[in-house]
Amino acid sequence: MSKSKFLYLFASIALIVSCGCEKKRELPDVDPPAFQRYSQDNILHSKVLNTSVKYSIYFPASYASQPQKRYPVVYMVHGYGDDNNSWNGDWLHANKKIDELTKSGLGEMIYVFPQGFKTYFCNRYDGTFSYMDMFVNELIPLVDNSLRTIPDKQHRAVTGYSMGGFGAVALAEKHPELFIASASLSMSVRTDWQYMEESQDGWNGQWGKIFGGFGQAGEARITDYYKQHCPLYYFNEQNKSALSTVHWYMICGDNEENLLYANDELHCVLRDNGYAHEYRVVDGGHSSSVWMPALDEVLPMFDYYINGGSLWNPTPQKPEMPAPLPVDENGCWTSPKFLENGRGTALLVAFDNNFQASDLPTLYAALQMPGNKDKGYIFLPCDLSKKDLAAWMTHWGNLYTLTECQVLGLGAAARQALECPAGSFSRYYFINPDVNDTVPVGKGQPICFAGTDRSAAYHGMNTLYNLCKKNEAEFEYRIVRGCGEPLPDILSSLKSIYSLLIY
Repeated sequence: MSKSKFLYLFASIALIVSCGCEKKRELPDVDPPAFQRYSQDNILHSKVLNTSVKYSIYFPASYASQPQKRYPVVYMVHGYGDDNNSWNGDWLHANKKIDELTKSGLGEMIYVFPQGFKTYFCNRYDGTFSYMDMFVNELIPLVDNSLRTIPDKQHRAVTGYSMGGFGAVALAEKHPELFIASASLSMSVRTDWQYMEESQDGWNGQWGKIFGGFGQAGEARITDYYKQHCPLYYFNEQNKSALSTVHWYMICGDNEENLLYANDELHCVLRDNGYAHEYRVVDGGHSSSVWMPALDEVLPMFDYYINGGSLWNPTPQKPEMPAPLPVDENGCWTSPKFLENGRGTALLVAFDNNFQASDLPTLYAALQMPGNKDKGYIFLPCDLSKKDLAAWMTHWGNLYTLTECQVLGLGAAARQALECPAGSFSRYYFINPDVNDTVPVGKGQPICFAGTDRSAAYHGMNTLYNLCKKNEAEFEYRIVRGCGEPLPDILSSLKSIYSLLIY
């Protein structure tokens, strides 16, 4: 027998002996590994991009325990410079918000957080990095094939903040066949004049390399490729049939440095072209203080259109109508302290024949501020269909001792209020202000204005916002959901600036 055969035989016998003599090991009882609901940094090896793309997943709580169940998918895309984990990072806690809403009745969904690089979730104009193609042709199929999704348009939605807000709109506008709903939070988009005025480094670094016009200035930056992706151009009559199959939502803070210009203009474009959508302007800037509360409405809206969820209703509810306050023969309401002192602050309620004077007692009741009950003030009606605001000021000044005058202008009455001489009013409040760009707005002028996203005065509100920004007024701007009825919408708008009322 050769030496090699002998060694092989010896090894075989030793293996048999060792297997037969080894005791069965006693293993400790252990629980199976816990289901990881938040799965981070999964990898897609993209052939389209020729690189790896990370994505994170937040699973429904029941995903592991109900292996036969399939779920809708919400894609949540991030801002410029962030990544696939930013939605659940130091500043944003989407997973906690999802859990809170689920306890309140939000339907279960799979949440996917893809890495977006600095692409605005679009293909580069020169074909060097086709991110949107990767998203549509690789990421979505990968998610649908590897997870228990319901792989159709009816059960897929997208939302994002800042750059991701642009992405949420761009993905759905270019591929409306894939998404039932899209929500943009502080969408990073500019008007044409903003792009044309942007610094060369700013333009080249963020926009020129994606949409073309790199190194260009002025109108040359507004390329045809950009227009094919920008919602300010894309939501036109030609695309209406396809894009109207998507439910659109937008929100922005009134303290945004630059972005509200374009978001507000887009609201006007959508209204002009008859696109149904939800639009909100809230107090805040470019931060999580706007985006996280927005999810309280966005996710239930998704759930409604995807699952028929009940946390959000497509028909706006009317606000609770307060019990009317009693008024005197002049239609005024006077606080006890005003009567006691014989003087105080006047709030001139200016309106035209589009407002019913019979609704004044209800409006007065809505204007009541708990902290003002021991202050002297009076509500004075100014029906501008009878005489102008200056004449009303003289009229009421002859009847009452007014230590200070403020104005609440409804609709077109805002024009007359702003056209009154400087110093006429210490504060200006407007509901659905219908103004044009000729009205004077001064630096530091304290203006609070609000309206609904269904208001006929949407262009007037956009104009007033632009005037306030241009002239550095001290302004607060709100857009709330309206029901389409005049008095309820006035009260809903008033509620959004209620805490700002000071008399």
